[in-house]
Amino acid sequence: MGFFDVVNVYGLLFTVILAVPHVVYARTHNYDLSAINNRAMLYIERTGKYCSLFLMGINLGILEKGFTAPIMETYWLISTAVLTVIYVVLWIVFLKKETKGFAYLLTITSALIVIQSGLLQVKTLLLTAGIVYLIGELYVTSQAFKD
Repeated sequence: MGFFDVVNVYGLLFTVILAVPHVVYARTHNYDLSAINNRAMLYIERTGKYCSLFLMGINLGILEKGFTAPIMETYWLISTAVLTVIYVVLWIVFLKKETKGFAYLLTITSALIVIQSGLLQVKTLLLTAGIVYLIGELYVTSQAFKD
């Protein structure tokens, strides 16, 4: 078993691109955790997020089948690259104008990247982590942007 059997280089690249805006936002903005009433949902969101990021870059070999056809890998690379560009543009806009709409678009776009990766690569754990992340992040976003 070689290095590239365990590490998905493209997935790792997408993971870094997905994680960097969160780090920048955390460093430059105060994030009020007291706005979130349900701490369990906060931990569910974080677990889903970090498991998704880990599983996109690392192949565990558990409940994974890989791409079903070579065209699926090409489709995954192109579609994930397009979604990642959309994600970065949304982050740039969100940093200038923090609104509920952009927060939800960011949540849906990032979850779509993870869930699509899980589906196309037939990675059951990644798909599950993406769904958990989506549920948790939608709740946390709704609590952070209460009217």
